[in-house]
Amino acid sequence: MSKVYVLGAGAAASYKGSYLKETSPVAKNFFQKAMRLLDIHQIRDRHFADEQLQYEEIFCFIEKLWGIPREDIGQSDLDMEEVLTLLNIEIEEDVDGRDRLLRAYEEYLLLMALTFDKILYGPPCPHHRAIARSLKPGDAIISFNYELLMDYALRDLKGATANWSIRDGYGIPCQDITHHKHHKNDNGQPSNVHLYKLHGSLNWLFCPQCGQLYSYDHSDEKGHSRIISGMANLIKCSTEHCCKHLSRVIIPPTLMKNYQSIPFIPDLWRQARGKLAQATEIIVIGYSFPPTDFRSNWMFRKAITQNKVLKRVVVVDSAEGYQLERLLAKHKSIFRVQEVDYYPDIDKFTEMLPLETNIG
Repeated sequence: MSKVYVLGAGAAASYKGSYLKETSPVAKNFFQKAMRLLDIHQIRDRHFADEQLQYEEIFCFIEKLWGIPREDIGQSDLDMEEVLTLLNIEIEEDVDGRDRLLRAYEEYLLLMALTFDKILYGPPCPHHRAIARSLKPGDAIISFNYELLMDYALRDLKGATANWSIRDGYGIPCQDITHHKHHKNDNGQPSNVHLYKLHGSLNWLFCPQCGQLYSYDHSDEKGHSRIISGMANLIKCSTEHCCKHLSRVIIPPTLMKNYQSIPFIPDLWRQARGKLAQATEIIVIGYSFPPTDFRSNWMFRKAITQNKVLKRVVVVDSAEGYQLERLLAKHKSIFRVQEVDYYPDIDKFTEMLPLETNIG
C-alpha cells in the first residue's frame, strides 16, 4: 500500500506564515506581487542582495508586446503564463535578437526565484510539516510548484520511519553545491520517500554537459540570500573534466513546456507516473489539472489505466459553487471513481492526518 500526494499552486497559497503577510503568487497575480517587492532587499535577518538588479530586458519585452511600461506593470493584469509563452515564441522567431531575449528569460527566472523566496520567507509551514509526518516508506509527493515548502518539511523530518535526503530524495542523484556536505539531519540512509518536482525547483541548478543536478540553500549562515550568487552564469560544474556553467531548472508554466530540454526531467515524470500507477490512495491539494498542461493530464490518465489497487481519492481545494462542481467532476473523470473525499481547506485536511513523528 502506498500513498501519493499531488501538490499544486493551492498548496503553496495556503501558507500564511510569510513575514511580508503575502500569499504565494499564482499566474494571474505574479507580476503584481513581484513589482511590490522590487524595492524590498532585506526581510528581518535575510539580505537578498538584489539592489543592483534592473530586469531591463524582461521589462523591455513586456513594453514591446503589451505596451505596458515598467511603472505600470504592478497595476496591470499581465498573466505569467501568457508572458512566458510569448517570450518562448519570440526566442524561436527572432534569431537576431535571441541573445537579448535569452537575457530576458534569465531575468524572468531570477525575478521568479526572488519573488517566491521573499514571499515564502517565514516559519516552517505547519501544513507541509503535517504532510511530511504522515508519510510512510514507499510514499511519494508529486509537486508542480517551484517553491521549497515541502523540501524543507521533508529535510527536517526527525524520528520518522520515512526518510528523505537531498542526495537522492528528488528521484535522481543531487549534490549540495553550497556546503558540499550533508544536511545536519541527513542520517546517510537512502531515501524511502520521494519528492518529484516535475516543473523544476528554485534551488536546482544542473550541468547541461554532464547532466549533474545540484541544489543550494537560499540563505547562508549570515542570512544572506544565495539566489544572486546562485546565478547560472557564475557557477561551474564541479564534475571532473567538466566545468560547464550551470543552468537553472525551472520549467515555466507556459503552453509549450519543453520537458525534453533538461535530460533528467522525463525520467522524473516516468517515476511519478509509476508511483501513481501503484498508489492505493491519492491526495490532490490545490491542483486543478489545467487544460493547457497536456503532459500532466496525459500522465495521470495513463497511470490510472494501469492502476488496479486505487482505493481512495482525496481532493483538497478552496473552490466554490460551479467551479467546485467542475473541479470534482474533472477529478472523478481522471481517477475513474464515482466519489472522492473532499476537504474545503488544507487546515481541515491536515487536522485528520496522523501525528506519528516529531519534526524539529
